Amino acid sequence: MFDFFWVPLFSLLATVIAVVALRPVAIVGGLVDRPDSRKRHHGEIPLVGGIAITIAVWAGAMLFMRSHGYYVALLGGLTLLAIVGVIDDMKGMSPVAKLGAQLLAAILMTSWGGIYLGTLGDIFGRREIELGNWGIPLTLFAAVAVINAMNMCDGLDGLAGGLAAITFAWFAYLAGQVDNGAAQRMCVIFCGAILGFLLFNMKNPFRGGKKVFLGDAGSLMLGFSIVWFAVLLSQRGYNADRQIPPVVMLWVLGFVLIDLFTVVVRRVLKGKNPLAADRTHLHHVLLRLGLGPDAIVWVILVSNAIFGFCGVYGWKAGYSEQTLFILFLGLVLVHLMIMRNAWRLIRVGRRIVVRLTRKSY
Repeated sequence: MFDFFWVPLFSLLATVIAVVALRPVAIVGGLVDRPDSRKRHHGEIPLVGGIAITIAVWAGAMLFMRSHGYYVALLGGLTLLAIVGVIDDMKGMSPVAKLGAQLLAAILMTSWGGIYLGTLGDIFGRREIELGNWGIPLTLFAAVAVINAMNMCDGLDGLAGGLAAITFAWFAYLAGQVDNGAAQRMCVIFCGAILGFLLFNMKNPFRGGKKVFLGDAGSLMLGFSIVWFAVLLSQRGYNADRQIPPVVMLWVLGFVLIDLFTVVVRRVLKGKNPLAADRTHLHHVLLRLGLGPDAIVWVILVSNAIFGFCGVYGWKAGYSEQTLFILFLGLVLVHLMIMRNAWRLIRVGRRIVVRLTRKSY
């Protein structure tokens, strides 16, 4: 009971205090996001959300974790990426330098923390896929992919933070299912810290004029932390009871992975840089359809929560890992087909919206 009330409440308050203290410093120091052709918000918004979450997670870990063990590597990796994100937000960094920092954080995870993939589970219905010497390289690839996926999701108020909060909430539940109390407590700390940030990011009566953005510091460190717990909870040897089938983590991450895969495939097919920023993500397409930003965020967040529920329910109900994997691949393919025809769907959708609007009058 202590973990599910006082621990997240403390980290929430720590984030709130950090945001209030950092906002004026960021404004004076130029750590703000300015609108341009791709960023269509109003005014200069302080980029301190990620820094505040990092401070809150550190404070929660120091106060509530009895033994830190390999979580020292987690704190080291997320701090490294938070610092890199701040530098990128203020001065800009080359893609190669950012990729190098992400790989370094992933190496801290595998080499210092000892957290890496050993198996992909029985996703083909034949036998469990043991990775052997491929475990660490695949973990590095997965870490970089998820880190960039979270960075790409940070396009609307509350989207990246909301997705992270939902993901960590599922991680906390799953950690309890495998009797990993330390992982559960850390995930609860993350949940509280992210919710504290969302008070200043999502539209709500308490935000007022103190809006802040997550910034690269936040999206990078949250992506790293998410892949850490996804690997930790899905592999043997890290949990007291049993591991979660790795395929369940695909469902828990849901939209983050689906959107990443779809966008990268579309860019590659068009001969573009798969990591270059553009406006082809699902939330951008929905904006062109005429939906409001708040509605889009809630649709995606609820959908992602449902994805997580489907994966967890399928596991608890005894569905095979192969079945869950095939269903997830089907979801990815459907999304890819829809997004490949996005502009046609936008035209049709706009006509429908216009007709419904006319009828309402």
